[in-house]
Amino acid sequence: MKATTNKLRKYGQAYLLLLPSLVFLLFFTHYPVIYSVWTSFFDRIRGENRFVGVANYLEMFTSAEFQQAIVNNIIYALCSTIPAVVLGLFLAVLLNTKIKARGFYRFAMFYPTILPIATASMVWVFLLSQSIGLVNHVLGMLGLPSNIDWVNTSPYAIVSIIVVYIWKYAGYYMLLFLSGLQTIDDSLYEEAYLEGANAWERFYRITLPLISPTTFFVVLVAIINSFQAVDQIYVMTKGGPHNSTNVLLYYIYEHGFVYWDSGVASSASTVLFAVLLVVTFFYYYGLQKTVNYER
Repeated sequence: MKATTNKLRKYGQAYLLLLPSLVFLLFFTHYPVIYSVWTSFFDRIRGENRFVGVANYLEMFTSAEFQQAIVNNIIYALCSTIPAVVLGLFLAVLLNTKIKARGFYRFAMFYPTILPIATASMVWVFLLSQSIGLVNHVLGMLGLPSNIDWVNTSPYAIVSIIVVYIWKYAGYYMLLFLSGLQTIDDSLYEEAYLEGANAWERFYRITLPLISPTTFFVVLVAIINSFQAVDQIYVMTKGGPHNSTNVLLYYIYEHGFVYWDSGVASSASTVLFAVLLVVTFFYYYGLQKTVNYER
């Protein structure tokens, strides 16, 4: 009886300590998701509260704007996630070696991550300006076409926002990879070197397998980040030109806060949540077996 009482007291204390976090999670995560799904079945474009069933979903899926936003988001996710992760890994391997001013270079590569994405986007708007931008100026010095309107012309606009994503997040992924690289015992590389393994073989057979948990996490974070682009779209292109840079989250913003069509916005939010849930599920359970947690 005494043991049972002690056990209940122990669990009671644990749940009491977790209660603030559970309440926060319930009201600011679970409740908004459930409410968004519920709202998606109503027509509220003019302040009405009329149940319309799946009409919002049908309107959305048959909309050329939504279809283009899906295609744009897939292109944006693929073309930003892969280069950002690869660049982050390359920088991490490079800056994990013993070079002069290594701390400075690490800070310089990580610095864009500290900047708010809206601020970073404004910086790039000036850099990519058609008339006074540094990018066009450098292209002109190299004898290349230098009168490009990067943020207002397709397909340059989507290239521009992809470049901003890579510049912004590559340093963050570099830091995560560095944390994984620094857990690898140097003696493994020394033994491989004595066995005659070259730099590529040491990287492929030692580094990659041992940082697979970090790689698994970084890729998942990168995928989720690529579906959360809205700030840079708003600052740089506002979804243009001709809907060529409109992505899911910006589509949700437009319908929710510009057109005040909360029904369609909630429907799109539900679709985005479902997409991320499915992608995360298949990514986690499909690639979990490839992760090596042994050191």
